[in-house]
Amino acid sequence: MTSAVTVRPALPSDRDAIVEFTRDTFEWGDYVADEFDGWLGRDDTLVVVAVGDDERAIALATARMLSPSEAWFHAARVHPDHRGRGIAAKVSVALRCWAGERGATVGRLLVEDWNTASIRHVEKTGRRRVASMVRCAKPIGDASPSPDGNGGSRVPSRLRARTAHSADAQPAFASWSIGELGRASHGLFVTGWSFRRLTIADLVAAARRSAFWEIGAGWALASPVSDSVFEVSWLETREEDVGDLLRSLIDLAIGSGSESITVWVPNVDWAVRAAKRLGFETSLMHVYASALLP
Repeated sequence: MTSAVTVRPALPSDRDAIVEFTRDTFEWGDYVADEFDGWLGRDDTLVVVAVGDDERAIALATARMLSPSEAWFHAARVHPDHRGRGIAAKVSVALRCWAGERGATVGRLLVEDWNTASIRHVEKTGRRRVASMVRCAKPIGDASPSPDGNGGSRVPSRLRARTAHSADAQPAFASWSIGELGRASHGLFVTGWSFRRLTIADLVAAARRSAFWEIGAGWALASPVSDSVFEVSWLETREEDVGDLLRSLIDLAIGSGSESITVWVPNVDWAVRAAKRLGFETSLMHVYASALLP
């Protein structure tokens, strides 16, 4: 007989059960065990679990408020022995209700292009694909076996990055909003592994912490996110300048002492081709969204 399933907020005591069934989610493992305790300590985040009669966690998922009106859903996991019972849908309803009660009008999530099972599930539950994003990554400096991806010497950029000012936020945002990259992004930019609407205030805030860059006729949000990783979370440029803009960002990353650089771009052909020419490995991902009711 199948036991009843209850959905409730996660507790610290759920950790062992969760770690047990998420240990081998992907070939490389899973990030849930490393992040679980931190999620529980955040006021803007809810982690819920599904439990059986024995109160042992058999599924979990997480929601976070990224802005007063935007929620992000992630880390949905179901124990392999309990899949196909509609548990993921029950967990999703709990998160959607929580986000709606806090004022969110839209909820989004990210699915890798190779994850066809998850894509089928989110599309079956009424979510709409709103953007396709490409994560471009490569080692740099001493960690790079081939500086420009072709075994030759690194080609310097003809464009030089300079720190942008708050006054640059308005023209940068306007250019991006009407340009191909902004349209393909559906107005979204990445923060961590989450996507929300970019605002002029985001660019102003980045300028104040020296993470907003003007590069020729383009701009970028870029800074080290750890001792070894330099991340470019947003950029605006033209097709004729994209190669030099990316080279300038690589120069910035090397100058920061980072060992690798990650650049997020919308799935626009000329931008992705330019990254590949410079030796970036690319991963295609899709952002799905659904309306939330309070």
